[in-house]
Amino acid sequence: MKSLFVILSPGALVLLSWPALAAGPMSRFEFELETGRIASTFTHARAVCDELTSNTKDICVEEARAVQAVAHAELAFRRSGHLADAATVPVVRAEAAYAVARERCDEQVGADKARCLAVAKAAQASALAGARGAAGGRVAQMPVNTRRDAEYQRSVAKCEAMASDTRSHCLTTVRKNAGRI
Repeated sequence: MKSLFVILSPGALVLLSWPALAAGPMSRFEFELETGRIASTFTHARAVCDELTSNTKDICVEEARAVQAVAHAELAFRRSGHLADAATVPVVRAEAAYAVARERCDEQVGADKARCLAVAKAAQASALAGARGAAGGRVAQMPVNTRRDAEYQRSVAKCEAMASDTRSHCLTTVRKNAGRI
């Protein structure tokens, strides 16, 4: 089954991005029209999700919510044009991707689920760090320790996904390089 997010994202982005090409701020009518389009896209996606069952349905609903949240963030930026709104778009994308990944991890159990959640959390931390970097170079204001911790968490999550014999070697190497041994 193809992911609803993969299916809807290109269409939703094309549908929702055409007003961004227009010059100048959005009028109230355009904003309400776009808000209605976002709502109808979400309603359609939920209708598709209602036909599914079990965790597949939960993943589908979470993907629909993610598309909706990103579309609202992009619409807020297009309406205002402020840099603060532009900086929230990648943050919303990172949080939405994390929510979908967390829902996908629910299919797994035990150590596999823990590894999946660790990888998802590390990906979120990386995306949020990238979002901060894209937001006017504010990554320099982020404490060095926070960046190192995010990199360490990403590395540990990658090691956790490995087989047991290589995992211990990988974790030892990562901890040694991070000065945590």
